[in-house]
Amino acid sequence: MTQVSQLSRRQALKLFSGVPLLPLATLGGTVMLAGCGGSSTAATPAAAAAPTSASFTPMAAPTLADASAMATTSVASSLSVAYRDGSTQSYKLGYQPFFITGDQVPNLQGGTILAGGYFDINGKPIVDTSVPGQERQFFSDCPDGTCLLQPIAGADKAKLGVKGNPVFAVVQFEYATRDQALASQYGRLPSPIAVLTLDQDPATGKLSLAKYFNVPTQAAYGLWIT
Repeated sequence: MTQVSQLSRRQALKLFSGVPLLPLATLGGTVMLAGCGGSSTAATPAAAAAPTSASFTPMAAPTLADASAMATTSVASSLSVAYRDGSTQSYKLGYQPFFITGDQVPNLQGGTILAGGYFDINGKPIVDTSVPGQERQFFSDCPDGTCLLQPIAGADKAKLGVKGNPVFAVVQFEYATRDQALASQYGRLPSPIAVLTLDQDPATGKLSLAKYFNVPTQAAYGLWIT
């Protein structure tokens, strides 16, 4: 990629840096939409040309004709950016996970915490003991819904471990379908909810996970089948 093309791509990303990229729920993880480069109508897009508009090109949902694409996170969509000089640039899109449930992630309260992990009414991990010798904390199959919050005025970047713009997201998780012995756990475990602290790069809009906070639900006697 030439230096001129790199500058053009950076300009396009800056166009969206004021609007945080949205975390989306996918199998096992929370993810963000990201630009991965692409093609242009001009051989060398003008570095000075300012972006004027953008349009999203959707992808067709995969079918059984391509079963592997249905079983994975498949992305074939793109973002087209138009510039003031009449040129356009197309960017292929992809998914980048913040975490996969079952990962150890930075805990807002210090140390690490299991992403999507289940806790009892006293805040203690709920342990899956169904297979002797393989005991581990229960964790959700995957995120179910994610809501991005507007930046909160006065957020302490140093305490949050954020270098760029602090952005927050609430994640509600799916239940754990089965234990390790494959016995059904439907409705037997309280549904976890977490608040993510995200670090947004002001230059590109990219979001990275900085801290994870498990929301205590003892006052409501836990959340069930959310």
